[in-house]
Amino acid sequence: MPYTRLSAALLLSLSLAACQSGDKPADAAAAGANAMPAAAQPAAKPADPKQILEAAFAALRKRVPDFERLGSEHAIGDLDGDGVDDVVVAYGDGTPDAQMATLKKWAAIMSRPGGPQLLPQTDTADDCVYLDKIADGKLYLQVPDICTAARPKTREYLTYAWNGKTLAKIDSQSADARLRQRLGALADAFARKDKNAILDVFKFPLPLQSVPVQGTALGQQAEANKDTIDRSMAERHFDDLFPAQRLADYALLLGEVRALQLKPDPEGGEIAVGQRRQGEETQWSELRIDWDPDEDRDEDNQELIQARIEISGGIGKDVKAEANTLGEVLDREQASRRVYEEMRLFLIDGELRMQLPNGAG
Repeated sequence: MPYTRLSAALLLSLSLAACQSGDKPADAAAAGANAMPAAAQPAAKPADPKQILEAAFAALRKRVPDFERLGSEHAIGDLDGDGVDDVVVAYGDGTPDAQMATLKKWAAIMSRPGGPQLLPQTDTADDCVYLDKIADGKLYLQVPDICTAARPKTREYLTYAWNGKTLAKIDSQSADARLRQRLGALADAFARKDKNAILDVFKFPLPLQSVPVQGTALGQQAEANKDTIDRSMAERHFDDLFPAQRLADYALLLGEVRALQLKPDPEGGEIAVGQRRQGEETQWSELRIDWDPDEDRDEDNQELIQARIEISGGIGKDVKAEANTLGEVLDREQASRRVYEEMRLFLIDGELRMQLPNGAG
């Protein structure tokens, strides 16, 4: 090939390429290693929850030196989506010589690269809250009816979320609204036969004697499992917990009562009764809510039971749906061609818990 300026440039470029494809200097190799994708780099060690808590408590003591004196509780979780857990502390407040808290305040401490950040003081209704949980980047609080009560009942549920600057309240539900919302969600779950959502209203493991499954495959497995039923067993044998008729009855009852309007009953609770014609028969349904259930005062009870919910119904000719006395209730049942299986639920920590018939809860 004749030697020209073009061929000389081509030869020069080829020789440079050959040099670049050879051994790299040590510093170039190191630079290449440092430039590897982030996914290939060793994962950063997650922050130690104990250290996060200690740093958060130290930050809070700068504002409230003795925040633990009248009792405190805390929740830990990522509130601002940065992948590092934050801390919320609820602590008792009272006079300097108080032996018990008269108020309960809360503080949020965000984890930051330069150290914990104590957010400005946030007040809530009556300055008394109880921590519920941190979940899915949100903070859940409960406002009790009486702050100093030995067994306070929640009257309001609050939800806070990070807005880029602070934790802001994004939702507030009264206890009644929470109960109705949860009943509606459960009605939807039964309507679509959603096994997982239905099993969410149980607290596992279940004692065998608390559910009517004796003689079934689930009952036999529970006997071999120290008389307890775990969730995986209930999922495998869902039909033993909810035979077709029970599943159908509960779906019908929940669908009927979800839109009923409650009114006070003579016993201090609430009641709603509905009826509609089905051919020549009357189908009736009833929703009763007791906001001060006896079960909450049971000496063996270890939980705060907010309410007991009973749902019943039936169908028959010449049935009087509304029944205010025991005699009227018995007359209604006798007049019914069929009485549906009664549902009993409890509201505990803002969530429904089901008690199946013949069960101890």
